Amino acid sequence: MNPLNIAFSIGNAALTWNAIMLALGILVAVVVSEIIVKKRGAYKDLALDACIIGIPAGLIGGRLFSALSGKIAFSAFFDLTQNGLNLPGALLFVGVGIAVWLRTKKIPAGEAFDLLMPGAFFGLAVGRWSDFFLCDGLGAEVGANALKFFPLATFTPQYFTDHATVAYAVFFLDFLICLALGVTALLMKNQKSGRTFRLTVILYLFAEFILEWLREGSTREIVFGEVRFNQIVLMALLLFFAGLSLYRAKHPTLAAVSGPEPKPDEEKPDAADEAKHPEEMPDAEPSDEAADSGEGDAE
Repeated sequence: MNPLNIAFSIGNAALTWNAIMLALGILVAVVVSEIIVKKRGAYKDLALDACIIGIPAGLIGGRLFSALSGKIAFSAFFDLTQNGLNLPGALLFVGVGIAVWLRTKKIPAGEAFDLLMPGAFFGLAVGRWSDFFLCDGLGAEVGANALKFFPLATFTPQYFTDHATVAYAVFFLDFLICLALGVTALLMKNQKSGRTFRLTVILYLFAEFILEWLREGSTREIVFGEVRFNQIVLMALLLFFAGLSLYRAKHPTLAAVSGPEPKPDEEKPDAADEAKHPEEMPDAEPSDEAADSGEGDAE
């Protein structure tokens, strides 16, 4: 086992830093999302319920896509001692699982995902540091004459034998992207339902597609030359969300239908209601002019 990844061990059992960072990322996502949900006064326990649904769904999706990409064998699907959790597959299953759950609860998916996006990206930013302890998510090796400083460059698995080989830290770029998108989602207020979610996801998928070319040995290459398995998945998701955004832009009434209903105290009675219930209207006091007119007629 990578000595950098061991937090502490008791006998043959060891607690790893990558597991700690993943758990910390989940915790950050839930806490931030809960704060946002409470502040905006909507859907109690949304973040916690989404976490309960998302964790097992993401684990299944991550292991399945790791097997499909060739990083682990299908026979090792349930062997969690073997590192292999494909991020695009995990995020896809998390999103689908939460969307299905939201539909059963009759909660507007666009609005709910808008609330969850800042916490999700901040959690992803923290979780990306698990790659540092795994010596994964790295780019090309840093040459002898290049600058070797952290976090631009970091340890490789070979470093612990030759004490010299380091590589560019692509995961650090991933961390910065997730952090920036979390701030962007946090600042996008008063948007139409689902717009924050769709925009940030499209930006994230595009950035991940580019970063895949920088990663060395993250997933096996398939028949499309330098295009990797992860890039096929990312591009398919990118096209889906781009098409969904265009469809929503051409059908804005869908967002209005799924939007929140006006509060009772904000509704104003119209003329028809006033005509139907005249007894509920306050009695009008006669004006001075009307009173004078009446006196004149009497004379």
